[in-house]
Amino acid sequence: MFNTNFQTLKVAMDVSMLRQSVHAQNIANAETPGYKRKYVVFEELLKEASRIRLATTHERHIPSSQSLPRARIELDKQAFYRNDQNGVDVDYEVTQMVANGLRYEVLARLMSKNIEYYNTVLRGV
Repeated sequence: MFNTNFQTLKVAMDVSMLRQSVHAQNIANAETPGYKRKYVVFEELLKEASRIRLATTHERHIPSSQSLPRARIELDKQAFYRNDQNGVDVDYEVTQMVANGLRYEVLARLMSKNIEYYNTVLRGV
């Protein structure tokens, strides 16, 4: 019944929530010696998954619907901002949290608009 927008928006919102959590963990550990900054990988996985297409052997075959990849949390082992080997730059993390919060807000509005469109169709208005 629903188009793929709902699933795509849900996954994007879930990734955004995961990012907020990871940024918050990084900020909370900004003073922890040896703490490695974490980050979320998703867009790269999405690009990679979009290049993979399953072939059909007949023109009447239904193309497969691919599921979206799952986000992954990885460690940034390269960056160290202090002598105690802590890899968190609080200013960067806060900036990323704000940008991510705005992204989530846009996604929530898009989801709301999609729901409005379906309600309009169902009511016949």
